[in-house]
Amino acid sequence: MDARKSVDVHAPPDEYYSESPALRTPGVHRSRSRNYQRTYPKYVHAGDDENNGDEEESVPGKTMSHRRSVRRRASIDDKTSHPRRFLVDIDIVEQILLEQEDTSGDFQITVADSGPKVLKVPTASSGGFRTFEVRGTYMLSNLLQEMALARDCGMNQIVIDEERLNENPVNRLSRMIRTTFWNGLVRCMDESGIAAICADPKNTKAGARPIIYVPFDDADAFEYYRGVARDLHDLHIKVVRLPRNITPQYVKSINDEFGILTLAAEVSRD
Repeated sequence: MDARKSVDVHAPPDEYYSESPALRTPGVHRSRSRNYQRTYPKYVHAGDDENNGDEEESVPGKTMSHRRSVRRRASIDDKTSHPRRFLVDIDIVEQILLEQEDTSGDFQITVADSGPKVLKVPTASSGGFRTFEVRGTYMLSNLLQEMALARDCGMNQIVIDEERLNENPVNRLSRMIRTTFWNGLVRCMDESGIAAICADPKNTKAGARPIIYVPFDDADAFEYYRGVARDLHDLHIKVVRLPRNITPQYVKSINDEFGILTLAAEVSRD
């Protein structure tokens, strides 16, 4: 079976980049990495050939003297009948992409940047010998993001499907929040993470004890956090059990007692 069919184009990064380019791409071997020096000369810009990205371009033979002025392209071509995949050396492509497109210097690619909005990237089917243009702010910014995610997975050379770069924006945002960003948005209030949470200046005021508020009906959580407070006595954590009936007067009384509220605690007993 074709190895490509076993990989979900929209899988989470740790799953999508879990296999090496050689495993995911029949006929492409790691020895191809030596060709990146000619695939990516120091300043490789798009727009220096006659086909303008409608066909793959061979890399050999291109020199600096033959490069014409860069033509900015804001749109991208329609998909071809055959899904295209790119072979990317992260360090090299990221450097070129930022130098060419990140004109504001904020390590992002947005509509505010004045770059040509087009970059030639080696194709996986050619083993990196031929290139195809990745065009438009959206696809280039996704390429930059994907390289960062792949680096977090320990990769330095990857294969990226074109479908992953031009995914519907709403679908991509939803998927990224669900599979990539959510863990960074949710705080796990167990003993291993409570120290970092209590140190957050948003959770207390200078010189005050960190406070953990526990709903009245959650007796298990109350006992758990009392145990955490004892074990982490150096943090001087104060565990407060909220009253059964929370009145406006009570709310006013704790206006200056900043803390964190536990929700949906799951306490397991060994």
